[in-house]
Amino acid sequence: MPATRSPAAPTRSLAVLASTLLASVAILATAPPAQAQELSSVTVTRAPTHEAIIIRGKDARVVRQEVRRAASRVCRNAYLNHELEVFYLDWCSTASADKAMTRYRAILKHNRLAGGDFAQVSTRIVLSAR
Repeated sequence: MPATRSPAAPTRSLAVLASTLLASVAILATAPPAQAQELSSVTVTRAPTHEAIIIRGKDARVVRQEVRRAASRVCRNAYLNHELEVFYLDWCSTASADKAMTRYRAILKHNRLAGGDFAQVSTRIVLSAR
């Protein structure tokens, strides 16, 4: 003989569900509020896209090598910061190095005109990915 369901079974499961929901709401209502984090305690780190190279007492070949490495680093950092697309990395590196070497030649020219005293001219080249 098949078992028959009593008409009270569906209402009993609804009552259990309702009491479970009410208990959950009561627990959530008594939970302590989430603490807001202050903006000053959040630090956002970004890779540097500027770098300075000291040129005092260095040969032109050494300066050129350092400029190329620094240009590569600042452009790679710009890519990591999502400031530059990957297919612009070579262009950025070349443009940054060219600009820095132009500045280096201007410093050398100014140094020759000043009588060879580096104390009177800038002894740093700043490379930037921008």
